[in-house]
Amino acid sequence: MAGTRRRPEDRRDDRELGAWLAFWAQFAVLGLFALIGAFVAGQGDGPGDYICGMLLLLGCVALAFIRLKRQFDGQPSGWGEFLLVDRVQSLWIVIPVFTIIGLIGLFTAAAWNYGSLHDAGIALFVVSGLAVFLSMKHAFDWLDSQH
Repeated sequence: MAGTRRRPEDRRDDRELGAWLAFWAQFAVLGLFALIGAFVAGQGDGPGDYICGMLLLLGCVALAFIRLKRQFDGQPSGWGEFLLVDRVQSLWIVIPVFTIIGLIGLFTAAAWNYGSLHDAGIALFVVSGLAVFLSMKHAFDWLDSQH
């Protein structure tokens, strides 16, 4: 029974390995999405396939470079600090901007009954809604932590 106990430094090594794997896993996911974007851009025949694929490809590559730069600069590496606002005052800008972006996505999806532009419009609407609600939660959580 005594031989099965783990030393504290072994647990720390496991946590460090997990953090290291999680950091590089985000680049694997972004790389996968970049490959999907390249495939859609190169093989798609529908309206908007090329532009949607290229936007996905370029967005993933840019996001990967920004995340890597922030890590090397020693800035916080969490997605919440990177994508979401901290101050409640900033919500007055974030909410209307993402509401407009979400409505643009809905109008884009309504203009095409099928294909990449329809799917991209729905995805834009969903992501905009998530951005609004997650930004609100993050801002109010940050406000609570300051008191």
